[in-house]
Amino acid sequence: MAIPSSQASPKGQAAMTWGDVLDKRPACDKTTWSQRENSDKTGSAGGKTTTVEYRCDLSTKETQALFTSQWAAWVERHQGRLADSEQFKQSLLDKKIHQQAQQTLPTARWVFEQLQASGDLAHYKALVKDSPAHHLRLDAVNAFFDSQEGRTYLTTTQATKKQVAEAQAALKAVTQVVTASGLATDTDNIDVCEAPVLFVLAVILTPEEVERGLTECEVGGQARHEADIVYAQSQIDVARVMLDKLKQPVSLVNATEVITWGVSAEGIPEVSTHTLELSVKEGETVRQVDKTMGVADSDLAAVLDGTVNRAHQDALVSTMGELVR
Repeated sequence: MAIPSSQASPKGQAAMTWGDVLDKRPACDKTTWSQRENSDKTGSAGGKTTTVEYRCDLSTKETQALFTSQWAAWVERHQGRLADSEQFKQSLLDKKIHQQAQQTLPTARWVFEQLQASGDLAHYKALVKDSPAHHLRLDAVNAFFDSQEGRTYLTTTQATKKQVAEAQAALKAVTQVVTASGLATDTDNIDVCEAPVLFVLAVILTPEEVERGLTECEVGGQARHEADIVYAQSQIDVARVMLDKLKQPVSLVNATEVITWGVSAEGIPEVSTHTLELSVKEGETVRQVDKTMGVADSDLAAVLDGTVNRAHQDALVSTMGELVR
């Protein structure tokens, strides 16, 4: 077996090969190695190259616990979304929402102008728009990005540490300005006249649309009222679809970390791929979803840690997300 040699030894463990280290990882319930010979016409010696594959079935106990808790959290989130949307629709149908435009519109305009001028509103909307938190209220948006799933989303969608920091700063600034305004964000009412700060924060609206909505607030409420009912029903429908998906019988079969090396004809190994394979059983069907993991030194350091660590947890949650999209 052409297990990668000491030329690829972990830093600080020069006397050990990658194979020595990986065979002893406590994170693995089972470890397997395989290799295949390849024809390498480009090699300096014109000889054969070898592909070596390492497979680690990650601890069933740990991955099962994470899978179960994350799935339950998603169910709870969408149940809350469904309840909030149904309550909002009922309040519209019962006509129990009270007009507050005279008190709230000037303050909402101040919030809009402050955040628009600083650029924080645009950064906030760009951050939230395509995220799993796009439909959530401001407090829940903060909770999401403070969670493991949110941090994983942030680091995988922002290209640099600077962009991550800018996104976090924008979220903080929006939260501070809205909190200082005293306007309610814990309501299900998104009518521009009755809850204008939520209208300002709506990720689907451009600055021009927000400005126009604030300006036209005094004009006719019936059309907006009917549109709100349609919107509420659409949110109910989305939540029900997600709950139907999440309540299907799904169980984790296994989570396997796979690393491959290309070994040249001269015997020089180089890591080529690093993947998490997640296998789940949906009803009677077993489905596999793969997540590409990094091959940089920092990524491989997480492998050499030997445990099911943050890198594996983030990859597992991200891969689970693909199952419900």
